[in-house]
Amino acid sequence: MRRKEVEKRGLIKKLKNENTAAAVRLGMFKSRKDGMSEFMAVLIIILIAVIVGAALLAIMKTAMPDLFQDIIDKIKDVFEV
Repeated sequence: MRRKEVEKRGLIKKLKNENTAAAVRLGMFKSRKDGMSEFMAVLIIILIAVIVGAALLAIMKTAMPDLFQDIIDKIKDVFEV
């Protein structure tokens, strides 16, 4: 029983090393040369999405002002006592 466990661990270690080597060959562990971290890239993407959303809302508000006023009135009616 002990021998099988040792063989199993050896096989798992071998597969792990092969997968890591394949990932390195494919370039999955390349360091970023532009100096921007993953966190900053995500923040920039979120910021762009917020700006585009705000622009779309501004365009929609000028194109359909009654729609937004109706929504605001319905929300006010729900919270009024």
